[in-house]
Amino acid sequence: MKKPYYIILLMLIGLVSCKQDNTVTIRGNIKGLKSKWVYYKPTFPIGGKSIDSAKVTDGKFEFNFRPDTAFFADIVSLSYKDEKGKREYIAVGNPNEPAKNHSRYVDFVVGTGVTTITADLSKTEGAILNGGSQSESYLKNITLPYIRISKDSVRRAAQTERIKKIISENPDSYWSLSALHNFRFYVEHAQLIELYNSFGDAARTSYYGRKLKQFIDNQPANKSQFANSIFNDVDEKPVNLVDNTKKLNMVIFWASWCGPCRQEIPSLKRIAAQFNKDDVRFVSVSVDEKKENWLTVMKAEDMPWQQLIIPRPIFQKAQVQYNLGFVPQVYLVNNKNIVVKKIDGFDEGNEERVKTFIADYLAKN
Repeated sequence: MKKPYYIILLMLIGLVSCKQDNTVTIRGNIKGLKSKWVYYKPTFPIGGKSIDSAKVTDGKFEFNFRPDTAFFADIVSLSYKDEKGKREYIAVGNPNEPAKNHSRYVDFVVGTGVTTITADLSKTEGAILNGGSQSESYLKNITLPYIRISKDSVRRAAQTERIKKIISENPDSYWSLSALHNFRFYVEHAQLIELYNSFGDAARTSYYGRKLKQFIDNQPANKSQFANSIFNDVDEKPVNLVDNTKKLNMVIFWASWCGPCRQEIPSLKRIAAQFNKDDVRFVSVSVDEKKENWLTVMKAEDMPWQQLIIPRPIFQKAQVQYNLGFVPQVYLVNNKNIVVKKIDGFDEGNEERVKTFIADYLAKN
């Protein structure tokens, strides 16, 4: 009578002790490789150093990683030093591209399991990469993160459907998740949620998955509602972004390092000079990381209106709230914190259009 319970107990012990194998193996066979060592480096953060090396024997090498925590995937590069000590990279060819447009890519994606990379350095085709679904998704959709999301709603919807289809082909694709992270400022809130939910659990709980979830949680569901945040002035005193006693608030997001931002300042001065300060409040908000850079350029530009900077501890949240994937951006906000007009980027024709809009709005309100 005790035997069935004994078997069940053994099965439970087996299930509890069974862990997912997160081992990552990269095996290389590079003909003509004379270097003694190959170096492994994650692509991000940019400018980082190699974190491991493998000894080369007759052009063959192998990396083995056994992460203590769950490993999803990563984009990496492999390099070596030639006979003159110059660093060279083992570039990967893409079999999905036409032969005449065959490019070679320094970075590639690795996932758990075994990834093989084979090449002949005397040829120009690039290395052959075989590494399961993560590498396959990368090579098949290599241009995906660089799509320019259209402002046109119909085209943007079509682009979203294309991205959704790509995700459905591999719901745990690191490359697709990385692409969506790149698009996060340019996709509508509801569409972003839909795309995020199309990924599998492994992707959603990964680094980029968690970052996207945080972005979605901080992103306003109604983009016409403008958050009346509190930022700092030049004396580090807290100031509300919107003055609700004014009919309109013109909120200008800019940066000292941004050429187009500084190009539009003369036209902003002319706009500010045209309207009564009792009706329209102007405020510029810097996204600068270093306060001293902001102060130097702000003094040089001599803008005769309120100047604020986003405090660094709340910068990431503010970046999401105001969709600051780029600058300059100008918001026209009424006294109920509703966005009545938004201008993206600098254009010489913006000045007259903004003047006309403000004049018409004040006449009606």
